[in-house]
Amino acid sequence: MKLLAFFVALGLSVAAPADTVTNVFQRSEGLAIPDANPAGLTSTNIISNIPGNIQSISVTLDITGGFNGDLYAYIVFDDGFAVLLNRIGKSDTSPFGADSSGMTITLSDSSATDVHLSLDTGGSLLTGIWQPDGRNTSPQTVLTTDPRNAMLSTFNNKSPNGTWTLFVADLASGYQANLQSWEVTVVADTGSVPEPGSLSILTVVLAGFWGWHFWSSRRRQKRKAAL
Repeated sequence: MKLLAFFVALGLSVAAPADTVTNVFQRSEGLAIPDANPAGLTSTNIISNIPGNIQSISVTLDITGGFNGDLYAYIVFDDGFAVLLNRIGKSDTSPFGADSSGMTITLSDSSATDVHLSLDTGGSLLTGIWQPDGRNTSPQTVLTTDPRNAMLSTFNNKSPNGTWTLFVADLASGYQANLQSWEVTVVADTGSVPEPGSLSILTVVLAGFWGWHFWSSRRRQKRKAAL
């Protein structure tokens, strides 16, 4: 019986590999982010027809102009909430935040570096792949040392289908920023899908094993009866 259990476990592990699907949903805007206005702007992105639940997501932001240290941004979906930007670079020694201007960045929990730690670039464009800010604290008082408890992992294991909302605000005066576009990349776990032919192979193996086991048992019984 132990040998049979081994064959069953082996067959099932071969027959049920994990399967994921990746989809990208882009939203083009070309909207001015109101300068020095906490009301900011919102943009929605509708995701549909994705089977399974979220394994991971990333968000790409294309923002031109402005002063990146002024910006506060978050994304919401269902009951999930993640802070993407929170006055990046703002700290007790840098109260105005990073001086980079505009960004084309992807925010992913799996990246190596927190976007809040991005260095001053002398007004140039911020690029690359970063961890989201994640600091769910007031943009007026946020510091590098604040806890990061609003990451993109808050959306994991949810169905991705529905309306996603991005909020972006510019909280200091003097520079005009514009939201050109944003996108959500969803990696969804669609569960286990049997490989073609793997179940039939398992059936043959088990049938052969049980045939041999039955034949051997009958031979032992006949020998005992003959004694």
